[in-house]
Amino acid sequence: MNVETKGNESITRRFSQRKIKRILFFACLVAVPILQFSVFYIYVNINSFLLAFQKWDYVKDGLGLRYEWVKFENFKAAWALIKDRFWMFGNSGKLFIWTTIIGLTLAVLFSYYIYKKYPMAGLFRVVLFIPKIMSGVVFVLLYRYLANDVYQYLVNVFEHNSIEDWTWKYGIGFLDRPETKVGALIFFSLWVGFGVNVLMFTGTMSGIDESIVESAQLDGANTVQEFIYITFPLIWPTFVSFFVICFSGIFTDQMHLHTFFGNQSEDVATFGYYLYVKSKTSDLFSTEVTFPVLSAMGLMLTSVMLPCVLT
Repeated sequence: MNVETKGNESITRRFSQRKIKRILFFACLVAVPILQFSVFYIYVNINSFLLAFQKWDYVKDGLGLRYEWVKFENFKAAWALIKDRFWMFGNSGKLFIWTTIIGLTLAVLFSYYIYKKYPMAGLFRVVLFIPKIMSGVVFVLLYRYLANDVYQYLVNVFEHNSIEDWTWKYGIGFLDRPETKVGALIFFSLWVGFGVNVLMFTGTMSGIDESIVESAQLDGANTVQEFIYITFPLIWPTFVSFFVICFSGIFTDQMHLHTFFGNQSEDVATFGYYLYVKSKTSDLFSTEVTFPVLSAMGLMLTSVMLPCVLT
């Protein structure tokens, strides 16, 4: 009896030690992501919220900083900036329409083509995914070369003009001409994001039960009917997820402006680009836009987008 009792205690002790080790391993595993989430999400957002109602200044003796609560003064300044740059909403809206509504629709159709393994489907998959394989900076340089230098060369060749006449008549490349810059950037954004969309939709379509497709084909469904009544309804959750994610980024998408032009492209800016650049170049005491004003602007845009996204 004593031997049996000692054996049970030994087994219990081993199980307890194993459980403690598992708990310690789990704690070490999740400690870093929890810390990162706490600092870079919870703390940053709480601090940004409080900053929207504060105004910072130097202490008179120059030994430190002080702040005072200014209620809604920062929101008034932010609203003035939004009204002054309301045209940025137009660029953000164009980018959303082309990259999300039109881009997702085309991505679904291309994905269906690849999913059905029609001619050159494998080639399309590789070509469309190349922008994500290459470095973003390298692809930007390549696109700039195509949109500017190659365009200039082709126009000069086909028009048989001298460089001086052609430069006067046609100006510079797509990315440097005010009337074509936005369109060229939207096309780039559409091209860069297309491969990921196609890859995700193709993967979702590949998970469709083949018996469902075969049953529809036996009932006489053609390719279009199969897409409308079987394929698209079954990938609808994925489509909605992409749409909601893209919709939530209307005011944060930079349209790759910073990669192309650095901080020198406010003439075709989106609100995402404007907030990003000002958050890099401003501070608590900036003469143009301060951190508190940017925080207030962020809260105003969030108050508009949050109900829409949740809906």
